[in-house]
Amino acid sequence: MKTIIFILFVLSTLVYSQNPCLGTLTVSYAGKTYNTVQIGTQCWLKENLDVGTMVQGNQNQTNNGTIEKYCYDNNPSNCVIYGGLYQWAEVVQYKNGATNSTLPNPAFIGNVQGICPSGWHIPTDAELQTLVDITVSYIGPTLRINSNVLKATNQGTGQGIGTNTSGFSALLSGDRWHDGGFYNLGDYTGFWSSTSYTDNAGIIGLSGSDADISGGSGLKIWGQCVRCLMDGFTAVGSDNEKEIPTEYLLYQNYPNPFNPTTAISWRLAVNSYVKLKVFDILGNEVATLVDEFQQAGNYVKTFYGMSLTSGVYIYKIEAGKYSDIKKMILIK
Repeated sequence: MKTIIFILFVLSTLVYSQNPCLGTLTVSYAGKTYNTVQIGTQCWLKENLDVGTMVQGNQNQTNNGTIEKYCYDNNPSNCVIYGGLYQWAEVVQYKNGATNSTLPNPAFIGNVQGICPSGWHIPTDAELQTLVDITVSYIGPTLRINSNVLKATNQGTGQGIGTNTSGFSALLSGDRWHDGGFYNLGDYTGFWSSTSYTDNAGIIGLSGSDADISGGSGLKIWGQCVRCLMDGFTAVGSDNEKEIPTEYLLYQNYPNPFNPTTAISWRLAVNSYVKLKVFDILGNEVATLVDEFQQAGNYVKTFYGMSLTSGVYIYKIEAGKYSDIKKMILIK
């Protein structure tokens, strides 16, 4: 009975983690301020990009030296709420001769800044997949992807209600189609990647009516949203952030609850021998994630719970004289 009461108490006190990126809380760009969110080893802008001059939906965006955007229903206030909608070539700013009907030549190598602020870039297909791998879980016997963790809490209906446990805060901003019309506000949103496939480019899409993730690729002439990803951001090992923390801190894991993986982050004020372990609710050790000397800095470690049963787990860090514990829930 005591164990049941304790589990209920733990469940009632768990909170979802939506941490800003270590060292970069906000970004000012083109007259607007964007929040950041750290998801695993990635740092994302928390809002859709809204930059450029609005053009009508029945026009194609052009390589004229001015960033152009669509606002849903040709209404500028929708850009304020949902961000701009962009054709793919405009997103990558026509780099290497990129168009909406041809491959860039030469092919892109490395980060493509495009319309993102300096130090940020358009994510590749692989980087979008990393976001999905870190945040989503699989539900039911058909292994449907639960994308609700990526959607803001007031977005979607029924099986598609957003939980935003990742902090990504996606809005169902609709899209602009090849016919120049605007569709799907409140029911869909798509995010471009920099990966090109002739007249298609990489994309992930979220629906408001279910928990699936659509994508693979979409027509470059569509108007979709843009989320920028920070260049070279990492909180792991020797490549930890240049800014040295002034205090020790163990973050809440994210996502939480999770299935089957979650990320655990911490920061070290000084060089320390670090032990990071995971225990079940009865205090039995189930995993040792770190047992080594680490330099001062910011770190993250992925915890894999595939072999464990659903339930409450505790993770504990010991670093020098500092120690802390937090709780997390595995749901299968």
